[in-house]
Amino acid sequence: MMAVALTACLMSCTQKEAQPQAEAEAPAQEDGTTSATPKANDTMSPEDFVAYLESCGQYFLATMDGDQPRVRPFSFCDVIDGQVYFMTRKHKDVYKQLVKNPKVQIAAFPKEGRGWMRITCKLVEAETPEVRTHFLDKYPRMKQAHPIDDPEYAFMKLVGITAVVGDKVYSVK
Repeated sequence: MMAVALTACLMSCTQKEAQPQAEAEAPAQEDGTTSATPKANDTMSPEDFVAYLESCGQYFLATMDGDQPRVRPFSFCDVIDGQVYFMTRKHKDVYKQLVKNPKVQIAAFPKEGRGWMRITCKLVEAETPEVRTHFLDKYPRMKQAHPIDDPEYAFMKLVGITAVVGDKVYSVK
């Protein structure tokens, strides 16, 4: 039900009078945006951002492997202390690709309703005992599969998030 309400909210936001959307003209910024990333006209809370992703069930993370894009489904994310985090495992190719190039795009489409989302950001490793405990409590099947102190877990914070929902551009803050 929350997913339907969030999708309806996001859709109504995109149907309001649209402001012209200029392309950023600066080179790559510290937050991961580039000249191909639209400038945000509005903000979205980290909680609404994660609720939207969760309404999708799975969403698709794109990384670079040398000069070859790689896309895979993801479903582990949450907000901790106002920041959005993902979780993966260090032996996976996705982790190795993020270490080499932390810039990513994510595509998401909710199970119910309309309103795709395209996200541009950087994922940077940011583990604390609180982040580790939070994720393993939220996803108990991970805790059952591996001990809580397993060094293979990688916790990544999303930095410089720009989310495009339909034709509306948001900065997630």
